[in-house]
Amino acid sequence: MTFVIPQLSQYVSLALTLILCGCIGLEREYHGKNAGIRTNILVGLGSWLFSLSSVLGANAIHVTSQSWDGSRIAAQIVSGIGFIGAGVIFYNKSRVKGLTTAAGIWVSAAIGMGAAFNLQILVLLVTFCYFLTVLVIAPSAYRLLRRFHICVLHITYENGKGSLRNALLKLSEAGFETQVLSSHQVSGDSWAGASVDVRVDGNLPSNVFDSIVQIEGIRDITLDEEAES
Repeated sequence: MTFVIPQLSQYVSLALTLILCGCIGLEREYHGKNAGIRTNILVGLGSWLFSLSSVLGANAIHVTSQSWDGSRIAAQIVSGIGFIGAGVIFYNKSRVKGLTTAAGIWVSAAIGMGAAFNLQILVLLVTFCYFLTVLVIAPSAYRLLRRFHICVLHITYENGKGSLRNALLKLSEAGFETQVLSSHQVSGDSWAGASVDVRVDGNLPSNVFDSIVQIEGIRDITLDEEAES
C-alpha cells in the first residue's frame, strides 16, 4: 500500500467544496432551517472524498482486477444522501416543510462530487443557479402566483384579548389584503368569543400561518385555499 500525496488540483477542489457548500448552508441557516452550515459542508466533503475514492481507490491499493468499478461508489452517494434529506422533511398541519433544505443538501452532495471530478466551472455555475433560484426566481414566482389565489381563514378566538386585531395586523404586515366575510358568537365551558371567516388575497405562507396560530386567545384556526376563477 502506497501513501498518496494529494495533488494541487485536489486541494483546490476541496477548498471549492468547502466554500460553496458553506455558502449554501449559510443561506439555509440565515432562513432558520435545521440543516445549516455544518450539515451542508459535511455532506459536500463526504461526497468529495467518496468520489475521489471511487476514482483513485484502485490505484492507491494497487488493485489489478478488472472487476473494479469506481462508479458504483459515486452512484451510492445519490441514493444515500436521500436518507439525510428525508430527515429534514416534516409534515405538519397539512403542510410539508423542509423540501428546499433537503434539495439544498442534495445540491451540496452534487457540488462535492463535481469538484472531486475537477468540474470546477460546472459547480460554480450550479451554485450560482442555486442562489438565483432561492433568492430571485422563487420569491418572484411567489409574488406573481399569489395574485391568482385566495384563501379563507376560519378563526375562533376569545373575547377581550385583541386576538382578531392582532391576526389581521400580522396579515397586513406580511402584505396581504383581508376581508372579514362572516362572524358569529361562540363560547366554551369557561370562555366566550367569536368565530370569523377572513378572506386573504394570496397564497398564505406557513410562517405567517404559524405566527397567527401562536397569538394569545386564538382557540382554533383552519385554512381553506382555492384558486381564483
